Amino acid sequence: MVSSDSNIIILGAGVFGLSTALWLARHGYKNVTVFDRCAFDKNHYNPSNGCDGASADINKIFRMAYGDKQQYQSLAIEARDMWLSWNQAIRSAKTSHLPAGPAPEDQLLYICGCYFAAEGPTLRDYYEDSLLTMEKTAPDFRKMQFIKGNAQDEERLRKIGPSWVDKFHVVDKINNGNINGFLDINAGITIADKACVYARFLCEQAGVKFVLGEPQGKVDTLIVEQRGLKKKVTGIQTCDGQSHFADFVIVACGSWTASIIPETHRTVEATAGTVMFIDIPKERQDLWKKFHPDNYPVWSYRKGEGDDYYQGGSFPITKEGRLKFGFRGRKFTNFEDHPTAPNTRISTPRTKYSKNPINSVPLYGLTQVKEVIAQALPELVEFGFTDSRLCWYTDSVDNDFVIDYVPGYDDTLFICTGGSGHAFKFLPILGRHVKNQLERIPDQFTRLWTWRVADEGKDNNGLSEGEMGPREMSKHEMASPSDFAFKQARLKSTASS
Repeated sequence: MVSSDSNIIILGAGVFGLSTALWLARHGYKNVTVFDRCAFDKNHYNPSNGCDGASADINKIFRMAYGDKQQYQSLAIEARDMWLSWNQAIRSAKTSHLPAGPAPEDQLLYICGCYFAAEGPTLRDYYEDSLLTMEKTAPDFRKMQFIKGNAQDEERLRKIGPSWVDKFHVVDKINNGNINGFLDINAGITIADKACVYARFLCEQAGVKFVLGEPQGKVDTLIVEQRGLKKKVTGIQTCDGQSHFADFVIVACGSWTASIIPETHRTVEATAGTVMFIDIPKERQDLWKKFHPDNYPVWSYRKGEGDDYYQGGSFPITKEGRLKFGFRGRKFTNFEDHPTAPNTRISTPRTKYSKNPINSVPLYGLTQVKEVIAQALPELVEFGFTDSRLCWYTDSVDNDFVIDYVPGYDDTLFICTGGSGHAFKFLPILGRHVKNQLERIPDQFTRLWTWRVADEGKDNNGLSEGEMGPREMSKHEMASPSDFAFKQARLKSTASS
């Protein structure tokens, strides 16, 4: 039975590991150590400095719209208050009292608004469900959501501020204006890398220990003790040959989780989203101003269904002048041999920094992004994309997290992952509920986050496709540097205008 005196090892210093460590330490757990192969104390979660986990990013969407999933909506609303309290703490701190990275003028949560758009004149079911759920359970927040094409909503928005009306029309050029959606002016973006730096800083203040970088922070294998038919995890061995013993091991390694725990390969799967960047020249201050979060929201656009489904969007410009664009209509897999389990193939992240590095993205995803961005923001066509990234998510069978004891290890091995592309917004609050699961205190997420595996005969959010499925990257042509230009997209845009 876990207690405040338990020696706990957490593998992974991303959103799941950081939030868990923080909540445990702040509630009396005295022996919490976090291991990670990335030297976050030196690279500060900057994805340009060798970080390739999903949490190490320049920004993430912060939304409270969750369709009919009221539990996540409520958790996001609660997290919002905590994000704003972190903003206030940073704003009131002296620079010397902050970790390297965040400055007093920085906001970890920027309320720039989140615009949810889709093709066609009729409000998409997911959007309609989001508005109805908010109306029933959080009516004050529903008042801050504005439906496109509703004259009364636009007038309400104009009274709040003219800049919000401009944000309401930021993607009007998509699909020749034949779109639906709504703007949530209580939503926005989190500055992911600085948020992780700050969360790790809070963890250290609370007494959490960190072992970071290779080889000392990289796990080689779990130490498993076998007693007859029973087995238990007693610690980890790191790649420097050292053994570290513990009462409990929490694996929060995101898309690398199945590489460490073979049993999880039918529970979660590593899938890659397509991310593209445009660096705006400093002399183009007109565009720096247009895409500043004061003037530009984060937005998401959906169209089609099934194999033709598109989901992607755009973020405000960063302090360094970088625009980020994402596509998740199809998330790709990369199957390789499991490092420790014979005859097992799992989807494994392949990044710019992995053993078999990759510096591009599938042409399919890039082409989809180019077409939509050329329609929405034709002023960017002249630049072309500067850079790309595969962002590796950890999909569960149903997009709910997996936070539970792994069966068969006598309650010594705990899994904490399955973010499915929507976990980062919960960084300040997620650990409270992880702590409940670890202590077996039931709450509203116990049933949602329980251990589960893919059911035979079901889609399982793509986990049933396996290596033969259409998302496997080896089946896709990869984009070349010349594909980063908008030449073809420009022609399509001109032809449709």
